[in-house]
Amino acid sequence: MVTFAIRMKKGIYLIIFLFFLSQCNLSERDISGDIHSDKLHLLPPGSPPSGSSFKIFPDSHQKVTQEKRNDELSRSLIKKKERKSKPVSHSFSSSSFRDDSLRILRITSLRKQKKDIDLNEPVSRDYVFSSIENRKFSSMIMLSHETFLRISFDNDILNYTDRFYTNGIRFDFISPAFQQFPLSRLMLPYWRSGTNYYGVSLTQNLYTPSTTKVDGILFGDRPYAAYLYFGTFKISNDPVSKFRQTSELDLGVIGPYSFGEYIQKSFHNEVPTNTVPLGWEYQIKNDLVLNYHYIVEKGIIEKENFDFSVNGSGALGTLYTNISGGFLMRTGIKNPYYINLGQSKRRLNKENGLRNTQFIFFITSRGRFIGYDATLQGGFLNKSSVYRIPGTDISRFVYQGSAGLTFVYGGFRFDIEQFLLSPEYKYGWWHKWVHMAFTFSL
Repeated sequence: MVTFAIRMKKGIYLIIFLFFLSQCNLSERDISGDIHSDKLHLLPPGSPPSGSSFKIFPDSHQKVTQEKRNDELSRSLIKKKERKSKPVSHSFSSSSFRDDSLRILRITSLRKQKKDIDLNEPVSRDYVFSSIENRKFSSMIMLSHETFLRISFDNDILNYTDRFYTNGIRFDFISPAFQQFPLSRLMLPYWRSGTNYYGVSLTQNLYTPSTTKVDGILFGDRPYAAYLYFGTFKISNDPVSKFRQTSELDLGVIGPYSFGEYIQKSFHNEVPTNTVPLGWEYQIKNDLVLNYHYIVEKGIIEKENFDFSVNGSGALGTLYTNISGGFLMRTGIKNPYYINLGQSKRRLNKENGLRNTQFIFFITSRGRFIGYDATLQGGFLNKSSVYRIPGTDISRFVYQGSAGLTFVYGGFRFDIEQFLLSPEYKYGWWHKWVHMAFTFSL
């Protein structure tokens, strides 16, 4: 009996030991599986799982392995959160995106006010591309959307002469489309508020001696000369400061390639009483025309029926090199000189409260200092002309004055002007010619 009791006791101990061992194995498997679960709430290394009253890994090697796994899992979860919270990467930075938004907002705001900014001008770019959100601007150059066609004629026939500066014709076309013309970027910038007008021109001028009825070279007289050039220009008009700035770049040719001989002979052949001009074979030879002109005008007096402006100009290049200064005086029924380019369509006049009809009498006076004149001295690069006037015989200072009338009705303008010019060389005479111009707003 005693022996049976001892065996039963040993059996019970064995059963209890096996049960305890199985429970430990089960706990290890459950916890190991939880470590690889995405739902695992990480515990400090060595802490028991919820509901356990004993340490998980009594073995030191298993404990180190589990800590390593927890560290790796922590880093993995942190990286996932970083990827979710990190903004999407683009080819441009957030600051550049903000700057682009500011530019669009500024340009849109100006266009809502019916203003088109001229980004060729540094002061305009400075405002549009500024990164300051509430940037205030003191200067802004707008682009005019007006379009003009101007045709000008110069001739001395109304003064009953046919000599010296005898004929000139020029076509000007002003349009906002020429803002994109590559050469427009070579025009001088304006640094205050105003409106820009861009245009192109085509000019041909003819010069002859005091008579065209004598063959051969007339020494001591003006040589035959003609030039033809294409120009691009920009007019910056500032009505607030009563200031106007014009810059122009001209490119063409002086000499036979300008077709001056053909034009004059064709004209004379059409008039029965005229004789064919003699001596064009001795004209100034072919050479490059490359010239830059700059003109500034400043209003001094601005009254309803009277205004007075001073002006200055300069030319540098292979055709002309000179500087000049003078004044313009106007009186009559008129609009302010610097409000626009002298005319606008009836609709714009009504919107801006301007006169639709103008009748103006004007006088100009100007003195010019001469550095170089290719029509007298020959080409700047080509010195092979048969006859030319030496620099020592050139008049280094000449006076030019004029008086004329302007009639404007809406988008149409007509100018007629009588010019007077002092002698340009040692044995020269005073010379007169008439200028006429027709301008149309398109």
